[in-house]
Amino acid sequence: MIALMKNNALFNWQKLSFRRRLLLIMTLSGIVKLLILSVAGFAYLKHWEEQDSGNNALGIAKFLSTSPCVIKAIETNNPALIKNKIEYLRASVNAAFIVVGNKDGIRLSHPIDARIGKPMKGDDNDRALKQGLSYISVAEGSLGRSVRGKTPIIDAQGNIVGVVSVGYLLTSIESKADHFLIFLLIMIALVVLTNAVISNFTAKKFQNAIFGFEPEEFGRLYMELEVTLSTIKEGVVSIDANGNLRSINRSACDIFKVNAEDVLKKKMDEVLPENNLTDILTSKVSEYNVEMMIKGQAIVANRQILIVDGQVVGAVSSFRLKDEISELTKQLSQVREYSDLLRSQTHEHSNKLNTISGLIHLGKNEEVLSLIGQETERYQHLIQFLRDAIHEPMIAGVLLGKSERARELGLLLEIDDGSQLLALPAHIRAEDMVTVIGNFIDNGFDACISSNTPKSEKKVTVSLSDFGDEIIIEVEDNGCGLPKNIAQEELIKQGVSSKSESNRGVGLHLVNQIISQYNGQLIMESINNKGTRMTVYLPKQHANKDISNDIN
Repeated sequence: MIALMKNNALFNWQKLSFRRRLLLIMTLSGIVKLLILSVAGFAYLKHWEEQDSGNNALGIAKFLSTSPCVIKAIETNNPALIKNKIEYLRASVNAAFIVVGNKDGIRLSHPIDARIGKPMKGDDNDRALKQGLSYISVAEGSLGRSVRGKTPIIDAQGNIVGVVSVGYLLTSIESKADHFLIFLLIMIALVVLTNAVISNFTAKKFQNAIFGFEPEEFGRLYMELEVTLSTIKEGVVSIDANGNLRSINRSACDIFKVNAEDVLKKKMDEVLPENNLTDILTSKVSEYNVEMMIKGQAIVANRQILIVDGQVVGAVSSFRLKDEISELTKQLSQVREYSDLLRSQTHEHSNKLNTISGLIHLGKNEEVLSLIGQETERYQHLIQFLRDAIHEPMIAGVLLGKSERARELGLLLEIDDGSQLLALPAHIRAEDMVTVIGNFIDNGFDACISSNTPKSEKKVTVSLSDFGDEIIIEVEDNGCGLPKNIAQEELIKQGVSSKSESNRGVGLHLVNQIISQYNGQLIMESINNKGTRMTVYLPKQHANKDISNDIN
């Protein structure tokens, strides 16, 4: 049964909203603190009142012990000499009793006449009568428990002849403290009410700061975010409004070769000085596909500012190694080239098969044999030429595919008979060459299609040469030429294109990166305002720099 009640209590507690839980906790906490404070304050006040009453009592006792009439009353054992005076004084100082006793502790004065002549109660006279000390004591007397001041009475010869005891009942002292206790209880109620209002406001403010989530939900979301950041391949870092690094995921640590514990909460400019992420805190402009070098690594980053209630509170940057992005782009380019080749061949062979089928039905067997011979001869000649002149299979494949694509578009792709490209140097990748050649040829096709040149004359010429110390790639078309409204320097920037379609402006930018990577040179020329010549010079010798450190 007890276990069931505990489970129900836990269930009810968990069902309470954060605001109610905080209100309950702060209210109970305030009550407990105030109760402790009240008890401690009451005890201190009671102790202080006892001490104060004791000091007053001792002062009165010392005053009476030197009174001549008191000394005379003891010497003559005549209580009548002091009775009225003692009672008047007792009433004036609001004492519970003033007792004068002789050296044997027999009373000569007392508030109750019947107790005069009887021994004093409390058993606390010895220090005064035997040792001659003045002191404060708490003892149980005939009137009840009291705090009392005692002092000896000394005659002219210096002998102890009696004792004066002035006392205040503890019940009267406690009655004074009761008023303070009532005041404290009222304050408790007032503070609890105030505490409830403040805690409700605080809880609401806090919950608004965490977007209305309960603390458990917010904690779970935080853990989910941590796990998510640790599993994604992109590097992610975030900074606050002061430029301090607030978070860094595992991928970012691997890329920059740092430990999260060593860099967190430090200035971003100190940890990664090449990363100008803090600049967007001032500019308040997010940036995308920003290329930069950090710790010798070429990366492409996206940077987004964080805005809360209209204020910039930080920034987040995600990034990947540039080599990975380039590799993916190149692989995509290869797949597209192979796809174009297959599609062109399928289309071309389909047309030829339809033609052959029609000729067979017409009984034109000689024409069929002639057509097959022509196609076989042309295709075999191109393949044999590429096999002899171009030793890199990927480059030969892209030229063959583009040749078929040109025929499909009604264009002519002409490969210079003097072209030669033997084994590539070890530092030049065939994938990069495919990207450069394929992009130039595609641009040539687009230029020819959009030009006013007669269809029969539209062609693109390709020349490859590896004679001497450089590899030379030249692609020429008789299309519309370079755009006049865009400077040549602008054409190689990412996102700049002379075409109206979306998703353009990447090819030449990527080509320029590859050429710069190999310390090569790109020359773009317009031929009599009617055609374009793209020429690339790539040195065969390895440059004195790491290829991974691209110059943008």
